[in-house]
Amino acid sequence: MSVPPQRGDDVRIRIEVKRALRKRMRAVRGALPATACETRSSEIASQVMGLDAFDRASVVLAFASIRREVRTGSLIEAAWSASKRIALPRVKEEGLVLHEVGPETELTEGAFGVPEPPEEAPEVPPEAVDFALVPALAVDPTGHRIGYGGGYYDRLLPLLTRAKTCAVAFDFQLIAEVPLLANDVPVDLVVTDTRVIEVD
Repeated sequence: MSVPPQRGDDVRIRIEVKRALRKRMRAVRGALPATACETRSSEIASQVMGLDAFDRASVVLAFASIRREVRTGSLIEAAWSASKRIALPRVKEEGLVLHEVGPETELTEGAFGVPEPPEEAPEVPPEAVDFALVPALAVDPTGHRIGYGGGYYDRLLPLLTRAKTCAVAFDFQLIAEVPLLANDVPVDLVVTDTRVIEVD
């Protein structure tokens, strides 16, 4: 879905609404008990592993979970067990650089406290990724998401030219509509602990 032209006042309102949603969803997700986070994450992992696009993928982009994000560890382990290559993002200046990781790779704390692969790990070009897991604070049924506000994934997604992109979030993070801005890029799939949404 393309974003229609926006006036200055409209843009400011949308930015404020996104900021408020971001703050509220951080609080709601932060209140999720650890056991519920693990249980719901397991349901999400099962949903993702049942996708044809994940099954066919040779190179999977994942992310290292922080705080009460969807836990991606079991998905990463399943991908390695199926002889898939795993890439994780590393912040470099204003963008994300993808590096291949294996079970023995030591992650380091990077930007914003997110575990990152070491700089010397082999780089993976974005166009080599077949399936991409994308984090979200909130997401809507059209595949538009609210992240942490840095725009890193909105800049990365257009470079994943052959990947099926998939936002993973808990079902309570699914909202009716994300207020869109001109640089917002949707994903192809939304997977929660109770549903899979294929974006038209």
